[in-house]
Amino acid sequence: MTIKEIIPFEELYNRDLTNAVKKNVQKYTDKQGNPQEFSLEYLSWSYGWREMKRIDPEASEKVHEFPMFDNQFRMIEGVTVPYLKTPQGFFVRNTVTFQGKAETEWLPIVEKAKYPVSNPNSFQINTSNKRCFVKALAKHGLGLYLYAGEDMPEDISKPELISEEQVGYLDEILKVVAQATDTDFEILVANIRENTKIQTPFDRLNKNEYGTILNYANRMRLKAEKVQKAKPPGQGAPKKIETKSFTWGELSDE
Repeated sequence: MTIKEIIPFEELYNRDLTNAVKKNVQKYTDKQGNPQEFSLEYLSWSYGWREMKRIDPEASEKVHEFPMFDNQFRMIEGVTVPYLKTPQGFFVRNTVTFQGKAETEWLPIVEKAKYPVSNPNSFQINTSNKRCFVKALAKHGLGLYLYAGEDMPEDISKPELISEEQVGYLDEILKVVAQATDTDFEILVANIRENTKIQTPFDRLNKNEYGTILNYANRMRLKAEKVQKAKPPGQGAPKKIETKSFTWGELSDE
């Protein structure tokens, strides 16, 4: 180790980070329906990295990788990704080794600093890893005081729900699939719920949940159209096949 001396935890904790702190202002509605807002302060990851390296040039960060799973939670052999996919949501894990000591932190991938993202994009994954690095670094003392008030109000408003038009559009897609494959509408819905792990009623979906379900429904529609085109003229509906515990026509990925 090439650092000049070990800086005690308390000294790192008490460092003035005013110039490197950013604010994240969140708006919510209280229980009386009144609009409110609060702000969270957090340390810029680039500043944290700079200070870490100034103190300990040999300090390092490890972004943990995990096996990749498809939408049916089947592991894809030989492929790893910088996040963990679980039925409860997506998480990232980072370890920071600083002044000869390692600290590890987990962080869920969320939006608006509160709500789990059901199908995170690359930007959300990268942002979560940067935030997770800062929190792991904070366990060494640097910027830890910023997290003293990170808890959010319990009555924060829920994410925006989808419109009636969007619910209707999803229903129309499933009706097309049901007719093309001679499959009951409710069976298609049950299949979607099992494979997306989203149990929210369609008329109560938020935008992230809607995006995930709509993507899956469109895959079903495309496969139904493919089945229809492959049928000989005059042939009836395709023979149903079993997919796990559901029957929904020739739409299985298996």
